[in-house]
Formats: sequence, C-alpha cells, structure tokens
Amino acid sequence: MPQSAALPAAPSRRQGASVNLAEPRAARTHEALTTALFGLLRSHDLTEISISELCRTAGVHRTTFYGHYADIYAFAADAFARMLDDLNAVAEDPATFDDSSIEAVLDAYNASMRRALEHIRDNRPAYRMMFGTRVDAGFRSELFQRLLRRASLAISICQRHGRAADVDPATAAAYIAGGSVGVFEEWAGSDDTDADARTAQIMAISPAWCSAVQPPMV
Repeated sequence: MPQSAALPAAPSRRQGASVNLAEPRAARTHEALTTALFGLLRSHDLTEISISELCRTAGVHRTTFYGHYADIYAFAADAFARMLDDLNAVAEDPATFDDSSIEAVLDAYNASMRRALEHIRDNRPAYRMMFGTRVDAGFRSELFQRLLRRASLAISICQRHGRAADVDPATAAAYIAGGSVGVFEEWAGSDDTDADARTAQIMAISPAWCSAVQPPMV
C-alpha cells in the first residue's frame, strides 16, 4: 500500500459519540462505514480519505456520520478497536463456562486469539496504517480499553475454575490487555502468515495460570 512521504502533524484528539449497535439502523450504518473504510485503506493512507469519500463509498449521508463521530480519525479508532474486540469475544457471562473444563475454556480463548490474528493478517495494510501512523486516532487507547474488559472477564472465569487465585485481577487484566495490543502490533508489522503457530507461541509464553498446562501438584 502506498504510504505518504510525510504525514501532517497529528491533529488534536477529537472523540466521537458512542454508537448504540443494538439499534438496527445504527448497526447497519456502522457496518457499512467500517466495510468502506477497510476497502479504502487498501489503496489510501488514512490521511488521504475524506469524510465525503468514506460516506459516498458506504452509501451513508454525511449528516449521519457527524451525528456519531467528529472526524475520520475518531471513527477509525473506534471501528478497528471494535472489530478486534468483537473477534476476541468469547462469552459475556462467566457462568457460561461453569460446567466446562478449564481446557475447554482455554480452547475458546485460543480460538478467539486465532480469529483476531487471522483478521489482522488478511487486512495487514489497514492495521499497519493504524499502528504506524502519527495521526492521533486514539487507536491503541481504544483497543486497550476494550481488551481490558475482555481480560477482566477471562480472569474472573479462570478464578472460578481455581486458577489465578492469588492474582490481583486489575493488575493481571492490564498486563494481558497491554500485551495483547503489543502482540497485535507486532503481528501486523510482520510478514508471518501462520496464525496457528503464532497463537501457540502466544499461549506458550502466557502465565502458567492462563495456559493449557496444569499447575504442578503441591
């Protein structure tokens, strides 16, 4: 993907309004805009895409766009972080795994990590732009906050299964979320295509209490 020779100075941070995707019309609009953005980023820098072009490609009126987002940077941060958050979804209710073995729980989280890596691999130009641009899209911050919620849920599930009993949940969740952001950035910048192998490597270096290896007997 062609890159700009010199990106402009980062604009001031401009937050977008939250979007209620439970509302069908809002969900359809967000999906259309997200699809259009991913498509445009295959051949354009984020700095080159105007709101008019994005809305025209998505078939969405500019007024509708501005009803939710201040600019394309706020939308891009939300769209990319939301996409990875959705791919990392396992279960919103920890009770879902009450009758599952810890191995089954960990398999579910392995699968969610693999989905995210495959998606990044298949959309590398777009993710390289999001991680590499000097434009303050707030992407890392948005992604971290979303993954933090997922990590907190995962820790609560592990603790219900007798894992990580002595781990401080807030510290562990921040550790996992921050590490996941770093893993996604490294993967986006690499040329590796083996998502299965990378997922196995990630789990192998994870803390013992969230790996598939049973803790030693004492």
